[in-house]
Amino acid sequence: MISQRLLNFAAAIGVLLGAIGLVRTGAIVVGAAIALTGVRQERRIERYLPLAIGVALIAVAIVLPHGR
Repeated sequence: MISQRLLNFAAAIGVLLGAIGLVRTGAIVVGAAIALTGVRQERRIERYLPLAIGVALIAVAIVLPHGR
């Protein structure tokens, strides 16, 4: 399994990438990190809500009109 510390680091890298101008890449990295946080959860809402948020962020990143 992926550790929570590694997922937090990946999310921070995604935010940093977004801040320096690579918005599409940053959103995909953050979305993937958020989606993977819920994999180990026992309860249904704690598992599927982060997955839905991550998929939504990735979808928004793909449809950005002028993303880099």
